[in-house]
Amino acid sequence: MGYKEIVRKIAELDWGKASPGDIVLLSRCTAKEFATSLRFASKVYQNDDRLSEMMAGELKTENMIFEDYAKTGDHWEFLEHFINKHDIRPSKPELETAMDEYNGFVESLADADRAMTVFSREEELTSIFEKIVSARDWDNLGLGFYRYYLKQHILFDSGDKGHAWLTKHFPLHEGTLEKFYEARLKLYSALF
Repeated sequence: MGYKEIVRKIAELDWGKASPGDIVLLSRCTAKEFATSLRFASKVYQNDDRLSEMMAGELKTENMIFEDYAKTGDHWEFLEHFINKHDIRPSKPELETAMDEYNGFVESLADADRAMTVFSREEELTSIFEKIVSARDWDNLGLGFYRYYLKQHILFDSGDKGHAWLTKHFPLHEGTLEKFYEARLKLYSALF
């Protein structure tokens, strides 16, 4: 099965049945890993101007402002702020195990492969984020920050000169990405 088919499977998960807090916690996990992987990518492709521009919109940036959060930080730090503010905790212990296994898998990748996962995500995650946004009324749940977070990332990644465009010139290899998205599917399956 190709990695794009696995992405489709992830997007089609029944997001409305998962604990909203658990979804937010998994997003912080993957956002923190993304920031680390992006820093690896910057070492692999040190002189790429488009990557530098993309990084400026993801790392230690001021482009996420919501309620009492208006500071410089990585995007996972935005989520961390609201997770602490709302005291969001996992609803089941399997979630922590799934996040640990996911992080272990990503950390096992070679630097260039880890960078590749970043470039692929800029193109692939929009469909997943759109499904998650539409699965719940995040504002009525008191989690409007999360709707904002996803909508901002859809905006950042799409369109002319968006993050997907800025990274589309990098090589993508089916086998590596198939394994990566299988790990993502396994991570998200822990929600159910």
